[in-house]
Amino acid sequence: MKRTFIFAGIGALALGMSGMASAETLEFTAGQMGGGWYTMSSGLAKIIMEENKGINIKVVPGGGTANPSKIQKGQSQLGMGLDIFTFAARNGKGIYKGKPHDKLNMIGMSFSDNYMHFLRAKGAPLDFDSMFSKGKNLGIAVTKAGSSDEMTFRYVMKEYGADYNSLRKDRGFKINHGNYAEMSSQFKDRQVDYVFLTLGIPGAAVIDMTLARDAELMPWPEKIAQNLHEKYGYKIGSFPDGTYPKAQTGNPRTVIMATTLMVSTDVKEDSIYKITKSICNNQAKLPSIHQSMKVFDCKAAFKSPPAPIHPGAIRFYKEKGYM
Repeated sequence: MKRTFIFAGIGALALGMSGMASAETLEFTAGQMGGGWYTMSSGLAKIIMEENKGINIKVVPGGGTANPSKIQKGQSQLGMGLDIFTFAARNGKGIYKGKPHDKLNMIGMSFSDNYMHFLRAKGAPLDFDSMFSKGKNLGIAVTKAGSSDEMTFRYVMKEYGADYNSLRKDRGFKINHGNYAEMSSQFKDRQVDYVFLTLGIPGAAVIDMTLARDAELMPWPEKIAQNLHEKYGYKIGSFPDGTYPKAQTGNPRTVIMATTLMVSTDVKEDSIYKITKSICNNQAKLPSIHQSMKVFDCKAAFKSPPAPIHPGAIRFYKEKGYM
């Protein structure tokens, strides 16, 4: 009996070790801390892990332009992305020129529509055009390099024939880079009067700022929005009524990017099948993670993708008759 007990114990231990060995850990690169993508990624990770005990997901901060390369290099296996940068990375265009990201696949899009917010404090002297064309000694908060927000800021500066050097050295701009929580604090503490950031709506950071300090969303000039659409693929849109009751007049024009869920070709087909299934089976729960996720539709997530859909996701979509 004693010997049987010992062998049974060894067998149970072996099974336990086998289960541990078969567990798969995936890194999920999200967005800046305090932003919508980080909230969305954490919520998706929770759903996936609850339904798939053999999959562990670690959510880490990232950014819209950096995430495709993190996946290509094998640093992360899942990641939030934006349609325009997912396409550019996969095909080695734009800021990824000459470096096609051949390991970049997708589960789907759009998990959220990301609106460019250009917020100014009440009483700040200059509008969008004037700030970039002739503003001096202004304080503005922008996200860190590697984010879609910061890259869009570079595109806008370029439209006005400006760059970081000319704004800082020649015109006395104070441009602070940080995550959304840091930017919010800087705005509330009156260290800056302008904030440039991308968020799904309504953005928690923007709500936080406007509750503490009177502010308004500046409408994008039609010419600038059109140029970004033609050159880089941004969509032109506007903020819906009541998005930010304390900081909005009418429907300010802006540019919009769709959120993609990127994945590495190195991830097993069966794992991506399970992940896709968990997300789609819980589609109704996604708006409770972040309101902007209400736009996601599993039946259309694979249509017109900016990068190839992963075989595991294709398997699920075909199984459901969507594809």
